[in-house]
Amino acid sequence: MSAGCRIQGGSLVLLLLLAGLGVALGIESKCSANAIIAEKLWSRLEAETGTKELDLTHRLDSKGGRLGRKIAYKDSELRYVELLEDFCEKLPVALPLRREDGEPSWVVVGRSPEYEDLAEKQFPHKHAKEEMATVLGNHCFAIVDDHEDSITDLLKGEDWVGNKQKGGFVAAFLGLVAPQCREGASQKTEL
Repeated sequence: MSAGCRIQGGSLVLLLLLAGLGVALGIESKCSANAIIAEKLWSRLEAETGTKELDLTHRLDSKGGRLGRKIAYKDSELRYVELLEDFCEKLPVALPLRREDGEPSWVVVGRSPEYEDLAEKQFPHKHAKEEMATVLGNHCFAIVDDHEDSITDLLKGEDWVGNKQKGGFVAAFLGLVAPQCREGASQKTEL
């Protein structure tokens, strides 16, 4: 019985060590990873279809009159739930590729033949690509978890899509989640 406890305790120590190591290592080239996340959120904003009012007048008073109010969809909590729900699970396939200058940069695979060739050279095994997708997804989950209220406020603050401000949105998103990435945001989004 005590041997079982030692194994469980040892496993717990190992798990804590691995978890701490993962947190310490983090993600390489956060700015370009954050830019990919911002671009994905922008594409979700562009694809929004719910623009009507939400009718919350379903309750009746004692005389049969409707109680409640109507809320504009863009101001509703439902909009932000739909935008951020399963958001990180549907990121594009991206890899941290090292280009000629030696600096890694997260790049969406399939955008150009040059990046496709680099991806095959630097990540020849399928499991390595899947691992990088997991790393980017975990980074995205951490960003959404840490900054959900701020992201919602950013989206509420302006009609980004109506004004066609993709570059401005990406820069504002980067400034929100990683202020050191705000500089050069327009360069990162071209990747």
